[in-house]
Amino acid sequence: MQEEGSVFGPDVRAESGGVDAEEATGSFRMEGNITTVGREKHDLPPTNACSVPQNELLVNIGADAPCEEPSVRRQYMDEDEDEENEFVDEFGFVVDKEEKDRELLYVKNMDGRKVVRREIKWANMASDWSNVNSKRHAKLKERCRKGIPARFRGVAWQLLLGSHKQMSDAANRGTYESLYKKELADPELTNTIGRDLARTFPTHILFRDEGGVGQTFLRNVLHAYAAVDPEVGYVQGMGFVVGVLSTQMGEEETFWALYTLMYDRRYKLRDMYRPGFPMLQQLFYQLKRLMARFVPKVYQHFETMGIDPSFYASQWFMTLFVYHFQFRALLRVWDIFMSEGWKIIFRVAIALLKWEEKRLLEMHFDEILIALKSLHEGKDPDAILRHAHDIKFKTSELQAYGDEYWREQRAA
Repeated sequence: MQEEGSVFGPDVRAESGGVDAEEATGSFRMEGNITTVGREKHDLPPTNACSVPQNELLVNIGADAPCEEPSVRRQYMDEDEDEENEFVDEFGFVVDKEEKDRELLYVKNMDGRKVVRREIKWANMASDWSNVNSKRHAKLKERCRKGIPARFRGVAWQLLLGSHKQMSDAANRGTYESLYKKELADPELTNTIGRDLARTFPTHILFRDEGGVGQTFLRNVLHAYAAVDPEVGYVQGMGFVVGVLSTQMGEEETFWALYTLMYDRRYKLRDMYRPGFPMLQQLFYQLKRLMARFVPKVYQHFETMGIDPSFYASQWFMTLFVYHFQFRALLRVWDIFMSEGWKIIFRVAIALLKWEEKRLLEMHFDEILIALKSLHEGKDPDAILRHAHDIKFKTSELQAYGDEYWREQRAA
């Protein structure tokens, strides 16, 4: 297990993933809707494609490794749907007719050739990850910004995080199972986790049923993390983070992805969830500094109205926009977050405020707080990200704002 990073600002300067796996070799072919690779070396994370032969798993962790439990998304795909009463989107969420029509239109307008081209590019990158990660960082960042193909997302996230190294470490074999079975030091945490399960993706076909596949998945991962980190234990926002991870990878993979997000210096979610929420306060400060710079009129209007980021941005940061974004758009944001760290979260926040600047300036206190909960609604994900990348600032500047916050705290 790795060491905790500094609390003096999100270090998004670190290289993506830091993966030092050996170069893998093999030839690619399409099998069903999974791209597989014939392997000679096995140094990358497993997928959930349990039907694919062990020696041909897409970036398998090793021939002797068991096939991991499937993600809740894959388990959903294996179950029957009640299509007479509900429409379930590709991610497993029950949606209304309006959203259904948007989904069908999205699928109709998809460029299949572009999807296949991107899948081939990601297959090639996955097989040569150590070289791509160390020598072609700009190209990797560009492709993450374009969106990771759905078939590769779970594997790509693990590669970007580097969490597959934790899971494949012989010293960690059996760790996850022992943790989720371990009795917690604070028994009340077990009850708290249980109460919050139904609040995580209540419209998801698997998460909504008490004792169902999704809730059991969440309970196990959250319990395991609470066991390994008693100081943090469990905080409500963690459930949404685990929920998103669970749609892309298996249960143990999700645990190690969460662990990496908590401790790795590029993300440091642990510092945000620790008692007193120290990094959350820092993020509020950084957001205000960026608002003053990029949307000064909105910043001044909010100051006049007495509206602090703590009134509206807690869920933005603590759930990484899970609570506010349509899932397809959310995954695009997370693709970039896994690659670049916190910078994209701030860019999206500022882009949305800038997009709605005129409307916000005409509103008063209560109206603003209501509007801030739905800034993303009706906006195309690609358009949001285009606007976000138009917000230009250096990582060093974001870091400087974080350092500035902590200097003020020490001087107070």
